[in-house]
Amino acid sequence: MTAALPTVDAPCFVCGGNDADPVWATPDRAFAVPGFYTVARCRRCGFLYQRPRVRDEHLAACYPDHYPRHQEPSPRLPLKGSKGRQRAARWALASGLGYEAFRDARVSPLTRVRAWRMLRRIQWSCPPWIGAGRYLDVGCGSGGSLGVARALGWRVTGIEMDDAAATLARRFTSELHVGDIMTAPFEPGRFDVVTAFHVVEHVPDPIAVAGRMLEWLAPGGLLIIEVPNAGGLGARLFGRAWAGLELPRHLSHFTPATLETVIERAGGQVVWVWHQAKPRTYLWSLSAWLRDRGWDGVARVTELRPVYGVLKLGLELVVPLARVARRGESVRIGAVRSRRT
Repeated sequence: MTAALPTVDAPCFVCGGNDADPVWATPDRAFAVPGFYTVARCRRCGFLYQRPRVRDEHLAACYPDHYPRHQEPSPRLPLKGSKGRQRAARWALASGLGYEAFRDARVSPLTRVRAWRMLRRIQWSCPPWIGAGRYLDVGCGSGGSLGVARALGWRVTGIEMDDAAATLARRFTSELHVGDIMTAPFEPGRFDVVTAFHVVEHVPDPIAVAGRMLEWLAPGGLLIIEVPNAGGLGARLFGRAWAGLELPRHLSHFTPATLETVIERAGGQVVWVWHQAKPRTYLWSLSAWLRDRGWDGVARVTELRPVYGVLKLGLELVVPLARVARRGESVRIGAVRSRRT
C-alpha cells in the first residue's frame, strides 16, 4: 500500500487560531491519493480548512497528469452558432458587459429578448469589459478562459503551476508565468481584470494570494474569484460526501462570508456575489453519499445513462431555486481594491 502524503497540523489560514473542531473526514474520492483527510472549523472565526493539511512540498503529488484543469481546453466562445444567435450574443455583451464595440443599434426586439435570456450564461463565461482590456487569469490551466477573453478582444496573460497545462495555454498567449503566483513578476496596477476560477481553495495562504491579485489591479480594476460554496445546499445535504470537498487538493472551504473576510483582510472590498448550481455536482455527491452507506448497487443505478439523464432533468428544475436562495454549489465574487489601501 502506498504511504499517505506527509501532513502538517497548521493553524487557521484566516485568523491564525489553533483551536478547531473536525467537521468532515474522507479519503480522496476523485484520484485516490493515499490518506484520509479532515476538514475542521476554526473555533475563533468559523473558517473551514483542511487540518492537518498536506505539506507544501508534497502538494504537487495531489494532482495526477489527467487532472481536468490541465487537459485540452474547450473555450466556450460566445460568438458562435447561427447568425441570429451571434447577433443576440453581441447585444448581450454590449448591453450587459460593456462591450460597446459589439453594439448594433438596428437589433430587433426579438433579438433583444433573446439576448436578455442569454445574458446570465454569458456573464459566467465572459469578463466585463473594463479599462484598456488587459486580462490576467490566475491558475489558467490549459487556457480555456484565456481563449474566451482573447476572442473578445482582451490582451491576455496567464499564470499556471503545471508545465503541461501551461504548454497548452500558450496557444492563447505568449505571456505566461509558469510557477507560483507569489513569484509572478507582474508590476502593480498592470491589469484591468484578474480572475481566479477554482484556484484560491488550493493555496496554503489565501489572504496573501488575494492580496497579490488585488495589487495587480489597475485603478477601477476588478478581481473575480470563484470557489466551491461550503455554505451551499450540497454541503448541507451531503456532508462528507459533498463533491466540493475534493480532499486533499482543496485546503480551504469557503462560504460567501468567509471568502469576503479573506478579501477584506487582503485589502479588498467585495462588490457583488453570484451563486451557481449545476445538476452534475449534486449527482456526483449523491453517488458518493450512497456508497458511504454501503449502497453501491443503488449508486451504480443512478450512474446509468438513462437514470442519470432523468435525475439530471429533474434537477434542472430545482437548481435555480438554490441560486435564488443563495445556496449555490459555487460562489463567485467581484472585488475591488479597498480605498483604505
